[in-house]
Amino acid sequence: MKGFFSMRAAERAMLLFLVLFSIFAFLPAWREIEVAGMVLLGWWMALLMVLSPAMTLAVFLWRRRR
Repeated sequence: MKGFFSMRAAERAMLLFLVLFSIFAFLPAWREIEVAGMVLLGWWMALLMVLSPAMTLAVFLWRRRR
């Protein structure tokens, strides 16, 4: 019996990218650097909050068309 649903290559790549980006974004080095008055960690988190649902939606819509 298979415990998980199958993932297509694009979905696996998206998941891997988001996990790696999250690891990169939470590195302690980003807590000291400021850009435009905001710590770089905040910029990475904002980018992650926008990028994550946008990428997921794009991959699912692309999969639906095929």
